[in-house]
Amino acid sequence: AVYSTTTHKQWYQRRVRGVFFCSFSFPLQGILVLHYTITIRVLKMKLVLFAILFTLGSSSTDPEVVVELKDLLMDSVRNTIALNDLVTHQTQQISELMLSLSATKTKLREMEQENKNLANIVAQLEKNQTSKLVSLQETIERDIEHRVEALKEDMRDIASEVTILNGEEPNGNPKCAKVCSGTTGRTTTNWLGTLYVDVDISGCGFVKIPTVTTSIEGSSNHYVQTGTSAVYSTTTQSFRIHLRTESSYTAPSGQANTANASAHQWNVEWIAVGFTC
Repeated sequence: AVYSTTTHKQWYQRRVRGVFFCSFSFPLQGILVLHYTITIRVLKMKLVLFAILFTLGSSSTDPEVVVELKDLLMDSVRNTIALNDLVTHQTQQISELMLSLSATKTKLREMEQENKNLANIVAQLEKNQTSKLVSLQETIERDIEHRVEALKEDMRDIASEVTILNGEEPNGNPKCAKVCSGTTGRTTTNWLGTLYVDVDISGCGFVKIPTVTTSIEGSSNHYVQTGTSAVYSTTTQSFRIHLRTESSYTAPSGQANTANASAHQWNVEWIAVGFTC
């Protein structure tokens, strides 16, 4: 009994420190262990006090032993009070820790909810952005379609302004009436033989033989030429022009020569009107 009474305070301190350490990692388990420890130690203390009181009540007890037991009893009471204060302090700290942990858990739950709300907001923004992009794309596509249709209508209006009464062949579709023009070029006209040239009009896309009007352009003396508007062998792909002169530009055969024509950059300028469908 003497050994238990003198050492129980140190034992309690070590035990409470262990329980307090456990409470940081396992708060609920720490409080349960602390409660269990206090209960067991209080029962042991009651047994010790009961033994001391029983001994003091015995008439055969040695007076010196009685004095020692009284001192032991007083020391046990003081140690019990100190132990109660220590346990009370540790319990308060554990309670504060539990409240702090509870507040932290609550804060974590609030943060998790905020994160979920933020994720929902981001998802909604992405959905709205995607919807806006799709809507914008559809608007652009509709605008392009309207512009294309308007352009086609303008082209039909332009085509309708070209009227071909008749031609070398039966008329085609009035909406396909086309005016096409060009030149053989000042330095690219291929004058041949007795001064004639074949003019390529295949790029116009005519499907009916067109009506062709021509003139000669150059730097000198082409005004004296005859045949500048005489068109030969017209097809949907080409036609031919022959020139003749009475001036000093004639060759022995009476024709203007190709050297003079090239030197003065004579070329054929033409306008063709026909149907492309």
